[in-house]
This record gives sequence, C-alpha cells and structure tokens, in this order.
Amino acid sequence: IFVSNENSDTIVVLDKISKEIIKTIKTGGRPRDLKFNNDYSKLYAVVSEENHMLEIDAIKLDIKKIIETGDDPEIFDIDPENKIIAVSNEDDNELTIIDMKTKKIIESIKDVGVEPEGVNFTPDGKLVYVTSEGTSSILIVDPWKRKIVNEILVENRPRRGLFVNNGKEYWVSNELSGTVAVIDTSKQEIKKTIKFSIDGIRDQQITPVDFAYAVKKKLVFVTLGRASHVAVVDAITYEVKKYILAGKRVWGADITADETELIVTNGNSDDISIIDLNRLVAIKDIPTGKTPHTVRIQK
Repeated sequence: IFVSNENSDTIVVLDKISKEIIKTIKTGGRPRDLKFNNDYSKLYAVVSEENHMLEIDAIKLDIKKIIETGDDPEIFDIDPENKIIAVSNEDDNELTIIDMKTKKIIESIKDVGVEPEGVNFTPDGKLVYVTSEGTSSILIVDPWKRKIVNEILVENRPRRGLFVNNGKEYWVSNELSGTVAVIDTSKQEIKKTIKFSIDGIRDQQITPVDFAYAVKKKLVFVTLGRASHVAVVDAITYEVKKYILAGKRVWGADITADETELIVTNGNSDDISIIDLNRLVAIKDIPTGKTPHTVRIQK
C-alpha cells in the first residue's frame, strides 16, 4: 500500500496484510497523485512543488527516474497501453503529454479550463477527460492529436472523475455542490445527478472528491471530504446505499483486488482508514504522515 503525504514530503509503504509501515520514501515538496504501470512494477508520483514526477521501483521501493512535467503537476493518468502520460498543470491551465518510453514531454495542451485537476483516459485510450475546477466543466481532449474536442458543463468545482459501467458513463465529483454528475459518454451529456445528504451534517460540509469502484460488487465509493464519510453508491441504480464514517477530510481512495477492503486517506487527521467492504464499516485507522493525499494498492 502506497500513501503520499503532502506536508511530510514522503510516500509511505505499508504491508498489505499487516498494515505496518515498511518504508518511507522522501520525495521532495508536496507529493500528490500516484499511479502504477500495467504490471505494477513501477509507481509514478507527481511532486507538485518540484514540478516533476518520480518513477519508483515498486518492488525495490527506490526512486529510479525524475520526469519533468511542467509547472505544478497535480493529477495524472497513464493510457491503457502505457505509451503516454497525461498530467494536469493547475497553475498554467494546461495538460502535459509525456512519452512513457523516453520520459520526455511531447507537448503541453493549453487552455484546458481553469485550474484543471482530474485526468482520466477513456478505457480505449483514445480520449482524456479533464475536470476544470474554475470553469465547472469537463474538457474532453484527444491526446494523440493534441486538441480539445468537447466541453461539458457540470456543477460547482469538479474535482475527480471515474469511468463506470465499461466506460459508458463518466462520474464527476462536484465538490462545492455536494453532488456527482453521471455523464453518458456516447452522448457526452449529463444523464443523472446524485445528491448526498447525511443526518446531522450541513450540506456545505459534504464535499465529494475521489472515487473507488468495486466492479464485481457494482458499487462506487465516493469520499465526501469535510463530511468525514464515504458514500456507497449502487453503480446501476445510482441509489446511495450507505454512508461510512471515516477520518477528518476523507480524500483519496483505492480498493484491494479482491474487493474486500477500501482504503481512504484522511487529510486532516493524518491517517488512513481501512474499511471492511463486507460489513461496510471502518475497522482501523493508521497514521501515515502529514496530510495524506493519495493511496494506491499494488495488485
């Protein structure tokens, strides 16, 4: 289990079974998003204040390469064939395309909204969906032709996205609206808006951010930020089935390959929560460092 800590400037590595920390990797200023390559042998990590990405040997747990990304990289994705990386540059309103083989920047696509954040390749690898916080929209980009092909307006401050139901839908977290927009990818338009409501918590505290998808269980888990809960949503009916209490400002999320555990990062309690997916309850909190951002589980 790999967890990036924004304000400790580290990635901590935990054993999947014991949940004990087995390594701390010093990264430099503000590590955020993490992704594995296809065979899980390498982990890539953006280090925002250093304006680069690290390639980490996921077996030996050491840094192998430093890859330039452009200014203030935040979230990124790797195409399904591991040919290119697309990374959002929040301060410059750009999407930078990087060649996976040479580790060099191919091009930076300008004007992908204002404060672009979430980046997701479509399952076929042909397009990239980018969330734009400042314009409350989704930019659809052809990374191969290096051009923007469409823009879809959503609600206030979209943060992350997730392809659901074999790529037929793209779910978007609208942080300041407390909703998730479900976009029909064939029509490229919103088909459903999911609203969250928790007894005893004000609507403005419900700030959805990240997703994790249990494909076999047909459930999508949505971290709700300041609400300190994770929403459990039926991927077919869009029904909110439960809210699971986690830590303070629950943020990043990932699921084990066997779909038995969900792990989420809690930015204001400096820990991760382990959630039992059979009982849908948090069973353990583990301190990891200051302001944990992203969690990725090696398959």
